[in-house]
Amino acid sequence: MNSKPDRGHRQATGRSRPGRRGVSWAAAIPLLVVAAAIAPYIPALSYQFLNWDDITYVLNNPWIRSWSSVNLVHIFTKPYFANFLPLHLASYMVDYSLWSLNPFGYHLQSILLHALNAVLVLLAVRRMFGSTGVALLAALFFAVHPSHVEAVAWISIRKDLLSTTFALLTLYFYLRATDTAEIRRGPYVLSVIAFALGLLSKVTIVTLPLFLLLLDRLRYKGTPRRSWIVDLANKIPYALIGLWLVWLNSLAQTKAKASYAQDALSYAMVKGHAMWSYIGLLLGTLRGSPDYDVPALRKDIATALMCIAGLAILPIGAWIALRFRNRALYLGFGWILITLLPALAFPLVTYMADRYLYLPSIGFCWLLAAAVMALGNPLPARRWRVAAAAAISLIALGWFTARTMQALPVWRDSESLWTYALTRCDDFRAYTNLADVRLEQKRWDEAERLLRISARVPNVTTFQNFGVLYFELGRYPEAAEAIGRALEILRQQGWDSAQASVLYYSLGAVYSRLGQTGKSIEALEAAVREDPSNTLAREQLTVARRPLGSP
Repeated sequence: MNSKPDRGHRQATGRSRPGRRGVSWAAAIPLLVVAAAIAPYIPALSYQFLNWDDITYVLNNPWIRSWSSVNLVHIFTKPYFANFLPLHLASYMVDYSLWSLNPFGYHLQSILLHALNAVLVLLAVRRMFGSTGVALLAALFFAVHPSHVEAVAWISIRKDLLSTTFALLTLYFYLRATDTAEIRRGPYVLSVIAFALGLLSKVTIVTLPLFLLLLDRLRYKGTPRRSWIVDLANKIPYALIGLWLVWLNSLAQTKAKASYAQDALSYAMVKGHAMWSYIGLLLGTLRGSPDYDVPALRKDIATALMCIAGLAILPIGAWIALRFRNRALYLGFGWILITLLPALAFPLVTYMADRYLYLPSIGFCWLLAAAVMALGNPLPARRWRVAAAAAISLIALGWFTARTMQALPVWRDSESLWTYALTRCDDFRAYTNLADVRLEQKRWDEAERLLRISARVPNVTTFQNFGVLYFELGRYPEAAEAIGRALEILRQQGWDSAQASVLYYSLGAVYSRLGQTGKSIEALEAAVREDPSNTLAREQLTVARRPLGSP
């Protein structure tokens, strides 16, 4: 824990000047990391938009269509899709201005952001531990890790990529700001700005200042240590910005109660079970899934202890690392725990997800890198130590890359995604979204079968799709009944004006086919009232109000 930084650290902090060969090698390392991050994801450039949030964030999002002052003001002052994440939406504005609605460009930006994040891992880990070898291995492991497939291949999860970029910049600039006795103002201000930008991409990085505090208290021997008061005081700007943006998002988000948050024991068991699953995903032994069923756990003593042990494994690992004075391992366990804390501490409706590991996995990657480097230490000759580290690293990199390449095709399009999902879970959303694909394919019988399964859990989307199905089949009374049921569920689960407008518009179309003009006008008026920007509803309302026979 208190070992002195090696030559790599001194070069990283500018205390020595590398020669020409060092400069060439320093330039080659980031290029190697970029290549490793991009290569596995090249097939994703031909992938399509998905019927899972991509429609809302991109295809039907009017606010990303131009850089007008109206759009920018709306994005930076109003929540969208129950979140206030303006930089997330701004990234789609960039894509739309360059590529319109060609998914190639959207996937390209996500892949490039992932490559940038891998390089930032390289820079941050090298500055944190002073070892180019550990930093390079950590960046390469991060570049090809299979738990990242969902975040990189799913366009709507751009927010995880962006927030990680700014989280790493927050860390990097903070390390630069605090490597002397006095905090350097320039890098410190840049760190705070990066943190604010990260929160505007996704608020789950709000716990990052806790890790910065951990860094303050666990410094290299011989490097300056400040008092607790100073260390806490310099976190105040992070805390104020974090609390403000979390509060704004809490106002925007829909308050839905997670099914597993019934009592403290059930909650702890489910989250402990999730932690064991996360460990499997980090090791690459558990194959990822777009969705996970909440486990049905018995409350016997053995099951409860096993699940709750999952919550204890990271703190215990950190304690053991501290006892053995291993700084890299201690900070690695700390990083995983602190950055995963929002997913573990809050009763999210999605109790676990692969994308929740994108930022926490960085700590695992440097843990693994440090372990690989340490395994060669007992060998007497340097060349044998290098060979051993290289051999072990190639095995790990090969394993992670193979798992990534195995998981990537799942995200090719909506059909492949939900067909695979139904082999891994029984969630109603998987049935509903695959039914949506079957509706597009006009496979009516299969769509109806899937919708009847998903209707076991009352939800708006299922009955909205029933309305579409019955409308296409000319079963208009059933379509009206299904849309009415969707509106009823919407009232029960939390009213959304934009979604209600779409439902009322569909109901107006159904009543028009039934020849019930009065009811059609009422429904279309409700659609416009709920969302005045619904131009289709306005147009149809104008048509419905015309006297019979008029042009």
